[in-house]
Amino acid sequence: MNDPFKEPVLYSGKLDEESLDLSSLPATGEEYIKRVIYEARNCDDVAYAKIDDSRFKKPTLNVKPLPECIKAPDCMGPTQEWQNHQISEFSQIRMEIAQFRDEIKNKKKRRLLCKVKLPDISDQEGWIKVCTTTNENYIEPLLSIILSINQPSIEQVLEYLVNYLEKQELIQAELGRWLYALLSALELPLNPDMCSCLRSLARYCASMRAKLESTKINDVVSLNLFICLVARYFRQLDLADP
Repeated sequence: MNDPFKEPVLYSGKLDEESLDLSSLPATGEEYIKRVIYEARNCDDVAYAKIDDSRFKKPTLNVKPLPECIKAPDCMGPTQEWQNHQISEFSQIRMEIAQFRDEIKNKKKRRLLCKVKLPDISDQEGWIKVCTTTNENYIEPLLSIILSINQPSIEQVLEYLVNYLEKQELIQAELGRWLYALLSALELPLNPDMCSCLRSLARYCASMRAKLESTKINDVVSLNLFICLVARYFRQLDLADP
């Protein structure tokens, strides 16, 4: 039985390759079909593209490496043991906050009442006043306050504080407490903007550390702490101290 799919649909007649004129356009449908048959017969079963390897020797894009942290001066860098301890404590705090949130969400625990009025999230200056000692508006970052701030607002306040911090010479203790509290409540995975924000925080800390006198131990410790958290907990490992 003949296979209907192998029968020719269009009749083209016998193909005489010597009389086929390839220099001009086909004038009829029959000539076009013959041209197609001729080209098909002369095509290789497998075609190979010729690749110019020299084009791969030079990069086609100008990719700039991500800026790293300035290395710690002698006697200012943290030990590996100290960093591991900080990450362990930080992880435990984050776990307790996450558990507390989950219990409140599932109504297993009563919501902590926030007894202070926080600024509107669009009020950058108001949040700076709340988180620093520049005036009497400073508020301690208690658990009840941190739990009352939703995740987008936590990210926004962190951006406010990092932008403010880049204009300061040191991290005030009060501002440091807010940074630590907000980082403790920051959910993973990080979005690109928040990742960039935390990297800016770590680079600022490294830059300030490089300018410090070795006698200012307390300031060095706080700077090392935030570099450690950003680099090792939030997985920006290229910024980590060795």
